[in-house]
Amino acid sequence: MFKAEDGFTFVEIIAVLIVMGVLAVVAVSRSFNYNAEVYSGADTLKMHLRYAQTLAMNSNPTSTGVPVIWGMSSGGASYWLFRGTNPAANFFRLPEDDKYVNSDRTINLTAKKIQLTNFITIYFDNRGIPYTAYTDTTNNTPLAGNSTITVSPLSGGATAVGVTITPLTGYIP
Repeated sequence: MFKAEDGFTFVEIIAVLIVMGVLAVVAVSRSFNYNAEVYSGADTLKMHLRYAQTLAMNSNPTSTGVPVIWGMSSGGASYWLFRGTNPAANFFRLPEDDKYVNSDRTINLTAKKIQLTNFITIYFDNRGIPYTAYTDTTNNTPLAGNSTITVSPLSGGATAVGVTITPLTGYIP
């Protein structure tokens, strides 16, 4: 009669190999860090700078003709949006996920797992022109050349992304 054979069939072996291959692909893909935080943080920073510029361009000058200034500044592990010529006052909330916004309406870079270098306080007037200093319409310092803010991982990894602000136009590529 029929003799019972011990072992696996060819179909069972192929099925096990396919399952192991899928598990290996998932495990390997999760072990690589593609620095998504850095690229996402750079894109968000660009969006926030453009937002500040848009607010400035949509603000009508005051009754005396003085433009309403909007800007962004950074300090340590956060950056923020402000209105006026004093970056330490008049904070406004940037459009951002609540988990990245501190109670003082600043963006928490530690929670985003990124850090910024070369960040300067930037002011925008009602024409969208970027400035590095702005006291009034006659005492201001327009951005002299391209200003690049570097976004890098908090852990100090090799990947870094530059966010450039162009003088005169305020274009942020």
